[in-house]
Amino acid sequence: MQQVTTKRFGNIPANEEHFIRFKDGMIGMSVLKQYILVESSSYPLILWLQSCQDPGIAFPVMEPAFFKRDYKIHMTDADRACLKFEAGDRIKYFVVMTIPDNIEDMTVNLKAPVAINLDKGTATQVILQDKDLQVRTPAYADFVKVVAQISDESNDFALSEEESWAPVSITGRETELLEAAV
Repeated sequence: MQQVTTKRFGNIPANEEHFIRFKDGMIGMSVLKQYILVESSSYPLILWLQSCQDPGIAFPVMEPAFFKRDYKIHMTDADRACLKFEAGDRIKYFVVMTIPDNIEDMTVNLKAPVAINLDKGTATQVILQDKDLQVRTPAYADFVKVVAQISDESNDFALSEEESWAPVSITGRETELLEAAV
């Protein structure tokens, strides 16, 4: 068990099944190649893509379907190579969020989603060619709708007053969390 040191979440214990490896890093962060996904019961819809190499780098991410139901991702051969993709591999997609001080100005990047190969623990940031997609898509109204819908559907959904953070298993048996919407 390794400890991933973070500024936002403290020390997070992680095993090999938690690590996500980017061949080329994230856009603008090409030297940072290893990450973990961190979750909290206090914020059940948002995961954090935390760098294992820089404690101060963590990207909030969510599933794109929360913001655009007909969202389509067309990967290139280069994207598939970065993921070490083989037929039958399970891929999970996330959009990177920007959450400023005024949460109503929240945006998501629909132009460059993160693709994670759940079978190999590899990832890449896919650059989509769809001209209708934006890097800064307003997201607050959709986020509020999703939270309200989940709150109505589940009596178990309640924000915890106590924050605890844990890594999300990528390649291990606990992958059901991530597979739900693959």
